Amino acid sequence: MPERFQKGHIGPMHLNLTSTFHRRMLLFAHLGLTLAAGRLMRWVDLAFLALGSMLPDIIDKPLGLLAFGTAEQGRTFGHTLLFLIVLATLAVYLKNLRLASVSFGVLAHLVLDSMWKSPAILFWPLLGNFPRAQDLGILDYFQTLMYGLRNPMVWIPEVLGLLYLIFFAFESRHVIAARWWNLVATGRDKAAMVRR
Repeated sequence: MPERFQKGHIGPMHLNLTSTFHRRMLLFAHLGLTLAAGRLMRWVDLAFLALGSMLPDIIDKPLGLLAFGTAEQGRTFGHTLLFLIVLATLAVYLKNLRLASVSFGVLAHLVLDSMWKSPAILFWPLLGNFPRAQDLGILDYFQTLMYGLRNPMVWIPEVLGLLYLIFFAFESRHVIAARWWNLVATGRDKAAMVRR
């Protein structure tokens, strides 16, 4: 019998699932909580803030698959302090509010991922190479995901983020509808997003 199916395992492939998933946030927490925080900063461009809130994963998931052979190696360059510093420096140098909004989104992503608990990644390249992630099959990944969602530190931020996204969509429904119809009618998006 394969080792991972032997009696006494708490999860797939001898993974310590609590440490594997305790610091992971998913889509709703990253996007919803970052947008909620962004509403407190009037100067922020919410679209670019939303992009920044997901940018580390947008960069690192495909990069992990291409460079390291596994999407589980999904915390590399985009999850480093170096990446954040480069973005923030460019935003200040270029005096670009959109790039500053992306930078704040990346900062929120790193905080929500508790990257201080992974100093080898956060402070790369100062502490050496990126640690190797354990390879997971699709079934093992979903099993890990379901186990992680039992952790209140994972599902509570997800629920709060989802609730804010629903509120945001409801509150912005007229603006979203106007932009959509303008895009359909003219082929261009001329309407400016209303600041709240």
